[in-house]
Amino acid sequence: MHEAGVETEVVHRLLFAGPSAASFVERQLEKERPDFVVIALSTYGVVVQLVSNRLRERFGQPVASAAERFERFVSRHPARHGSNQERALTVVRRGGRRLIGTRPSLTLSGLLESYTDCFSVLARAENVHTIVLGGASYTRQLAHLNPRLYETQAEVGRTLRAAALERHFDWILHEDLLGSGETRLGFFQPDGVHTDERSQRLVAEALLPLVLAKV
Repeated sequence: MHEAGVETEVVHRLLFAGPSAASFVERQLEKERPDFVVIALSTYGVVVQLVSNRLRERFGQPVASAAERFERFVSRHPARHGSNQERALTVVRRGGRRLIGTRPSLTLSGLLESYTDCFSVLARAENVHTIVLGGASYTRQLAHLNPRLYETQAEVGRTLRAAALERHFDWILHEDLLGSGETRLGFFQPDGVHTDERSQRLVAEALLPLVLAKV
């Protein structure tokens, strides 16, 4: 933005879909008074099913927290593809899922309602231009453990894109910026969920013309 001759201040806030998301957005609008809002969508809470969520439901937070630590460790230290370690971890994780069960953090309807409530808050805000950033699909290592992952992601994308365009928001799909095949996979970090800095630069380059057009 500086190179384009426009001075900006960027404020980043973490938004988690859920019952309190819309009120959080409302408070941030009141506090920051932004000219532009970029709301980045995530399907993680509804497509990734975790043992820790089931343990929380059955045994409470202390037991769930121990499972969460294991889940985070595995996601941050993935084994080499095809290695004995990867096969052993897969057996352990699938065994635990069958024995204990899994569940997502949110229902699909809950996720969609949360984001559309946020959209409604933003649509009511005066002199605020909103850009919605749809997410990037995850890698197949998550799809193997989470049935219907891609189908659910696609449904979320279709529904929220329609809701965004209905409110005259701009829409960018992160997935479209990454290419396909090995090129696309190269942007993901080892956990198969988060993308790297190069990916974020592609997002910034896609956002810039939309912002400058409204300045």
